[in-house]
Amino acid sequence: MTFSLWHIAEPESYFEGQLPLSEEESKELARLNELRRLEWLASRWLLHKTTGVDQRLPLSKNAFSKPFFLDQPDLYCSLSHSHGFVGALTASENCGCDIQVLVEKMPAIASKFIREDEFDAIAGFPDNFRFELYHLFWTAKESLYKAYGLKALDFRKHIRIRELMWDGNTGTAIGRIEKDNFWHNYQLKFGKEEKEKDVLIWAVCL
Repeated sequence: MTFSLWHIAEPESYFEGQLPLSEEESKELARLNELRRLEWLASRWLLHKTTGVDQRLPLSKNAFSKPFFLDQPDLYCSLSHSHGFVGALTASENCGCDIQVLVEKMPAIASKFIREDEFDAIAGFPDNFRFELYHLFWTAKESLYKAYGLKALDFRKHIRIRELMWDGNTGTAIGRIEKDNFWHNYQLKFGKEEKEKDVLIWAVCL
């Protein structure tokens, strides 16, 4: 597994000059607004760098918008973006990643994606961790949603985070998805990064 983060300080032209696009990708890019174009280009540039190969691996999306390498069925990937940052993950098994810059609104919406037993787990941590932990649960469940890859998940009903460890900078947990006749446990890893005035929480799952 290789996970990379990038803070975008470059113009579109920097990434376009290093990123040969397929016809499908060019059409997708043309539909995006200026900010999303930059994040889209940067995330795919970072994914290419994360693969460690000289020639970019052809990338596509399945019917559920999950990215995959056309010529490398045994190499999995995931992408994320947040407020001028991008993240990219590659792994030899199904995976997901998510990044989230800390935002003031998160406590107000936390009950939409955090279960009661998860709020109880958060209450067991020092009070000064709580704001970050709301973001951690969001990134955890987003990464699991991406790994699942079939959409149609209720973050409270179908996704549960347990055995959470967090020291304020790094952490781990078990993520479980359970829906209809499907269930699977994933290993989660977390981290925190600071760049100037921004603080970011990231999560990866396998």
